[in-house]
Formats: sequence, C-alpha cells, structure tokens
Amino acid sequence: MKKRSFHYKKILGISLALALFLGGIGIVQNILDERTQNFEDETVVKVDENQTKENKTEEKKVETLKSPVKDGIGIVRYYYDKDDDATKQEQSLILFEDVYRPNQGIDYANKNEKFDVLAAISGTVTKKTNDPVLGWVITITNSDNISTTYESLSEVSVELNKEVKQGDVIGKSGENVYEADLKNHLHFILQKGDQLYNPEKFIGCLLYTSPSPRDRQKSRMPSSA
Repeated sequence: MKKRSFHYKKILGISLALALFLGGIGIVQNILDERTQNFEDETVVKVDENQTKENKTEEKKVETLKSPVKDGIGIVRYYYDKDDDATKQEQSLILFEDVYRPNQGIDYANKNEKFDVLAAISGTVTKKTNDPVLGWVITITNSDNISTTYESLSEVSVELNKEVKQGDVIGKSGENVYEADLKNHLHFILQKGDQLYNPEKFIGCLLYTSPSPRDRQKSRMPSSA
C-alpha cells in the first residue's frame, strides 16, 4: 500500500509540475502576444508621425507674399487695371518721352528718403542688371516660376544665381529715368511666367511652391501663366 501511495503521489506531483509548466508557457505566450501587439501599435504610431513630418515639410513650402518694404512706406503709383475706376487708372499711368504708359507694377516712396528693399518671396536671383533707364534691377524667382522684380534701386546686396530668403534686405531704393517724377522710390513687379499681376491684390496671399491641386485651391495665383 505504501509503495502504491508513493506511486500515486509521484504521478500527482509530475502532473502538477506539468500543469504548472504548461500554464507558465501560456502566461509567457500571453506576455509575448501582448508585447507583439504593443510593438505593432508603436509601428503604426511611428508611421503616422512620419506622415505628419512629411505634411509639415510640405507646409514649409508655403509662403505668403510679403510687402517689399517696411511698414510706414506707402504706395504712390498703382498697377494699371482696366477694371479700376477712371481716377485710379489716371494714377496708374507713367509719362515717359511724352507718352502715357500703363504701370505694370506698383511704386513705393518715403518722402524722397532712401529705404531698405526686402525680398517679397524666397527664391533665386535670376536677374541683376544696372539699367540706364530703370536703375538697378533685381528679379527673384521661386521653384513655381513666380517672380518678383525690384527696379529703381540705388544699390544692391545680392548676387546673381544666389538663393535669398523672404524678408532679406536686397538693396536700397533710388531714382531712375523712367519714373523721374517719383524721385527716390521702388518699382515692384509680380509675375508668373510672362503674365503680370497686380502685386497689391496678392500681398498677404499664399503662394505655393509645390504644384499639388490641394495647394492650388488655397492660392489665388493661377496654376499656369
């Protein structure tokens, strides 16, 4: 009887040990499953974070057209718009060589005092020339073929084919032959390709350097010139 009882106890002990072992495997498996699930969740989160970073990178391509002058310096001659009233159209004409010509930009002046000229957009300096009629001329073009041109500069502080950032000082206002009546001033032009636009209407508006349709819906600048 003692041997049989010992035999049963031994079997029972082995069974309990086996049960504990199998139970332990189940617990370990549950832990591994939970860890694996957490790992998968973390991966999903990281993908979302990367997507967010990409979106932020895309947003960095967006610029608002800024004024090329500091606050307090006003417009003294407007862009000629055929839809404006007669009074404003008259204020948008340039008399040169006894001929009235429509103004293709806007002109800033500060009581004949020289002032800093600022880059209205970021981009590359695609033109730098000292014109005998227009004075120093600088053109900055971005990757979406939107360009801003600055005429009647007395001095310049940028180099051809170099990158400039929006808000950088690119030169000083000055006088020129073409609009001699304005004396010290800046002539500012906005265009996309060969198409001219009224800068006054676009200052403060979004100009996108990436051509995605979603961006175009937010911008007032046409997608093609």
